[in-house]
Amino acid sequence: MSKVVVGFDGRDASRDALRLGRELAAVEDAELQVAVAVAYAPLPITVEAFDRARAERFRELFAEVERELDSAEFVRWELEDASPAHALDQLAESQQAEMIVIGSTHRGALGRVYPGSVGERLLSGAPCAICVAPRGYAEREHAGLGLIGVGYDGSPEAEVALGEAEGLARRLGGTLRLIAVVPPVVPMPARIGHTDGGFRKVLREHFERVLETGSARLAGRLDLEAALLEGDPAAALVDQGVELDLLVLGSRGYGPFRRTLLGGVAAKVMRTAPCPVIVVPRGAERPDEVGAPAREAT
Repeated sequence: MSKVVVGFDGRDASRDALRLGRELAAVEDAELQVAVAVAYAPLPITVEAFDRARAERFRELFAEVERELDSAEFVRWELEDASPAHALDQLAESQQAEMIVIGSTHRGALGRVYPGSVGERLLSGAPCAICVAPRGYAEREHAGLGLIGVGYDGSPEAEVALGEAEGLARRLGGTLRLIAVVPPVVPMPARIGHTDGGFRKVLREHFERVLETGSARLAGRLDLEAALLEGDPAAALVDQGVELDLLVLGSRGYGPFRRTLLGGVAAKVMRTAPCPVIVVPRGAERPDEVGAPAREAT
């Protein structure tokens, strides 16, 4: 069974993540795993007092999770690590999780995604897909996740993202929108022999073929839309997010396989998108070797 991991610390951002994680786990028919991390850094109290305080904190936070999930089933993990990002990374790897869901920092605008320090660290090398919920997501009224968008340029990374987005759309019975963006043309030196207008035409034709090829492969398998846009890719994808229920992006085209690594466009989208955003790691295979950094709560 696939697994969706949500980190919970009682703050509003983690409630947003919990709401979205529950929805995604239901779509994926996945096991929902909720992790609470408590730092083990030395404190000016006795070991016994710290152990009691830690146990009480775990009880309090998991009681909140139960209330938020309205008695829905989930697996509890008690993590002890000075770095919540490291704890979630190691848990996801040990559990071979499909996804980690996190919330947005309070520094971001209401209704927009903006990963905080934990999110930034996870997006710099997590072993699975990372999904960021917009700030205030838990308080919204949701019609569902019926329209899934995917940033698509035909690259290997975009193909991985397309596979993830297609699977979500099919399980939801929703619509998949392929979004390609023709970037601005950098002025060409006269000696090259091409006009800017000519190069722009060639570039647009290239992305038209990319969309046609991607759409043709999926034709008849689900409801499909294609959007060919022009301008700054990050800004165009953010604008699309106003209509989307979920946006899926690929990782950057270099770095280790099976790790989520933000490229320039994804990094910009992750700071302003008005819908949940998933960044999918390069490589479809799961890690061969995993550790065991946490203990399941009893």
